[in-house]
Amino acid sequence: MWLSIRLPQLPLESVLVNVNNQQKITYSDKSIHSNKTTHSGKIANSNEKLSPACAIIEDNLVYCLNQEAHQRGVRIGQNVTSAFAFCDHLQLIERNKYQEAQQLQNLAILLYQVSSSIKIQQPQWRENLSIQQALLSLEIGRSLQLYRGINNLIDVVSLLLIEEPVEFQLGIGHSEKSARLLSHYPLASSLQSIPSIEAKELDNNPQAKIDFELVNKQLEKIPVELMEIDYKSIEKIQSVGFKTIGELAHLPESAIRKRFGVDTYRYLMQLFAKLADPEDYFVPPESFYQKVEFIDVVHHRQGLLFPIKRLTQQLCQFLRLKQKSCQSLYWELFDSEKNTIGFEILISESLIDSKVYIELTQLNLERYTLHAPIEAIALTANKLNELTSESKSLFEDSGDFKQDNHFIHKIRAKLGNNSCYQIAQRQEHVPELASSYSMEINDSRLVQEASHHKYISLSLALDINQQTSRPAWLFEKPKPIQFNQRKLLWKGELQIISSQEKITSYWWKKNVARDYFLAEHQDGTIYWVFFDQEKRQWFLHGIYG
Repeated sequence: MWLSIRLPQLPLESVLVNVNNQQKITYSDKSIHSNKTTHSGKIANSNEKLSPACAIIEDNLVYCLNQEAHQRGVRIGQNVTSAFAFCDHLQLIERNKYQEAQQLQNLAILLYQVSSSIKIQQPQWRENLSIQQALLSLEIGRSLQLYRGINNLIDVVSLLLIEEPVEFQLGIGHSEKSARLLSHYPLASSLQSIPSIEAKELDNNPQAKIDFELVNKQLEKIPVELMEIDYKSIEKIQSVGFKTIGELAHLPESAIRKRFGVDTYRYLMQLFAKLADPEDYFVPPESFYQKVEFIDVVHHRQGLLFPIKRLTQQLCQFLRLKQKSCQSLYWELFDSEKNTIGFEILISESLIDSKVYIELTQLNLERYTLHAPIEAIALTANKLNELTSESKSLFEDSGDFKQDNHFIHKIRAKLGNNSCYQIAQRQEHVPELASSYSMEINDSRLVQEASHHKYISLSLALDINQQTSRPAWLFEKPKPIQFNQRKLLWKGELQIISSQEKITSYWWKKNVARDYFLAEHQDGTIYWVFFDQEKRQWFLHGIYG
């Protein structure tokens, strides 16, 4: 069983949806009951009135138009001159095939939770200057048990699509091509061919799903001009007097093949589910990249907020489908002077949260000046990790800011990615080499898990560190101190209060031989000092808190 989703206004919606939030899709009927015939909408402005007449053009021909333009007499296939004769204030927008394909991909990702067998049909011209509209086709036969019947499944699909700014019509059939044809008509006519099956019956007999005979009767009433074959074949069929698919289908199969060609014969066999359709299913991409090109340039940062929200929402849908989290977001702004502003947002937490992505993007964007109007914006996320679930404590979290990775993200967004570091331990005997700075600030949950697995390997290092108490604050370079054969002097007198700790290393490269001591300053501060055997000099290395 197949569900087809027809998207008649996709070429227009794909370019208007990302322009600004004043032009949006407003649905004339929000009801999504499964007996509803169709779900349609119209382009409207923020006051929910008809938007100005606008049309998509390709090769100087009208390709798609909104309701206002249609009411003024503009039609698909008209040339630009004729369109302006009917509507002198018509707004023309060049067709953007990339935006159409991107919108179809986003919808396919959204519906992947309903069925993993999805086919995409791009909108395209037909020989008679009509349009083969955009379509998404879902194989839903194996999903009926999951959703406990067709009505629940239709409700889920409709709810998902109503949240998107698209006009859509649904059709159900026993084959992909039959569902595509039936999507031209009210949904109620498709539902007549599906028996009302209770959930218990569906469990006992999952194959009792659709009445082939009823579907075939509906298909036989459809005019031949709606068949998805080349228009010359349609003209040939009409020239011999056939007006409906049923009249053509009653001919012997051999006669259809001989008189109208193999393509027409194969189409009819696939239409009536006598021949399998080719399996060319949608496969979700491995990484995320989307670009939005604006109709009108954007002059200020605030104007970028709406497309940023749209792109981050699409990213979250992609990440939920893949069950991944992203390590970084890379934004690109393309201006009218052919310059590109690019900035990266590092994310150390395993999360999927559009609000966090938007907040960090806005904070990063404040650091840049727009020297020219922006024509396009793009978002890339190709560093993906497996999504890990957080183990929540039984008791309320203390709210320690040191564990708040979002705080770190905000600091980086305001001051740059190089503003925050994490101290990492290294297996070195020389104190100044035993730690290093790392820009990769790991999720605290991952650090805890890694430390648990590496407990045995780190135990030796811990034992070594426990032999003596090391100061938390080490100078970047040891500072030389004076010794007058009797006393150590550094901003006052220092007195040795500990036994010697000898550290020797790097004999193969640059020999290090030091004798470390604890020294108490005359003001009470404890310092970590050493005598360098190679240089025959005393140094101050650290301070105890």
